[in-house]
Amino acid sequence: MDLDLKDKVALVTAAGRGIGRAVAHRLAAEAAVVALSSRSAAGVDATIAELTPSAGTLCGHPADLADPDATAGLVPEVVAEHGRLDIAVLNTPGPRIGAFLDTTDEDWAHAYDLLVRPVVRLARDAARQMVAQGGGSIVLLTSTWVRQPAPGGVLSAAMRSALSATAKAMATELAPHGVRVTQVMPGATGTGRMEAILESKAAAHGTSRDAELAGVVADIPLGRWGAPEEIADVVAFLASERASFMTGSAVAVDGGAIRAV
Repeated sequence: MDLDLKDKVALVTAAGRGIGRAVAHRLAAEAAVVALSSRSAAGVDATIAELTPSAGTLCGHPADLADPDATAGLVPEVVAEHGRLDIAVLNTPGPRIGAFLDTTDEDWAHAYDLLVRPVVRLARDAARQMVAQGGGSIVLLTSTWVRQPAPGGVLSAAMRSALSATAKAMATELAPHGVRVTQVMPGATGTGRMEAILESKAAAHGTSRDAELAGVVADIPLGRWGAPEEIADVVAFLASERASFMTGSAVAVDGGAIRAV
């Protein structure tokens, strides 16, 4: 399916690795102009070098999401360079994995500063630009934990649930302006982040990485975890006009792991 993304300007955050990187690659493969953002300039440059050549254009816009000044300048920087912003894919790193009783006030504050504050700022800046130009698409990457939390994931579940509610409210308010807001909820996906979670669980339980992975996969009806590219395919579709009658939607890409109707 041609997603008709040629020359569309897209911002993808936390795009140096994992799902964000796969999304940037997928949009560039559709001939979009992709403003690829990650914490370090070296990381951005390395990612661009790895992904080129591509049908589209990849350009680096380093920004540490934990830095309020960097976050505030990101959308204006992209618009100044490219003249517009058609798509914003707001991806974030994950907070610390651990039991609720082991969390501290500092853990909660850091999780908020890493996930909620930057995404709200970027979403607001992107929405204002899109309203001014007559339309656009914002896709938030959250987690299946917003619907089905798992032990050890309380910080992620809480912060991403706040973003999930924000996305729904944004969708309602922005629809009359031609701006669509959707949400993708990845399940267990083969990324560096997931590997870190497996190692953390193995250390806590006195098991091994492979044993923990087997436990995760046992709860997935399709019998495996996902690939970042499978998440990226769904994000690209939602970002495109092929999903023009979708807003406020939250799409799980989880191999059937969420049991709720």
